[in-house]
Amino acid sequence: MATVVKSRSEVTFVLLFFTTLAIIGILAGSFFVRDFARARASAAWPTADGVVLSQLDEGGDRVRYAYSFAGRSYQSTRDRVFIAGILKPSSEDYAPGQTVAVYIDPKDPSFSVLEPGGAGLAFVFLTMMSGVCIFFGVGGVIWTFSEGVDANAMRDNLHPSNA
Repeated sequence: MATVVKSRSEVTFVLLFFTTLAIIGILAGSFFVRDFARARASAAWPTADGVVLSQLDEGGDRVRYAYSFAGRSYQSTRDRVFIAGILKPSSEDYAPGQTVAVYIDPKDPSFSVLEPGGAGLAFVFLTMMSGVCIFFGVGGVIWTFSEGVDANAMRDNLHPSNA
């Protein structure tokens, strides 16, 4: 009886691990696809003049800026979309008070960037890694269930009185 409980707890742990791996792959992949779509679209977004308010880190490229769009004022700290920030270093140094062109998502004006575009190589790598997580996660769940069924069948064949 103790062996069966241990086996069930091990199977539960393995199923939980592989299921979590698959879910992480799905969530990460959907984030990367959505982010890269925004990165590609950002080059065609309308622009507005903005003003750099401050630098967020000493000597870094993170800045806080303000801009107006469709009669409303916004503030942001996003200089690029996530995908673009992985492989492309910031091409500009921003100083407080400097006027900058702000690329604004017309569907969500609170989302803006100072540098449009993305990094295709980072997108390919990250989506491939997400796919690997999904592949091994789903494959691991299927493998665990098939091994569990085989173990139950073997146990029933060895001990027919339990059936």
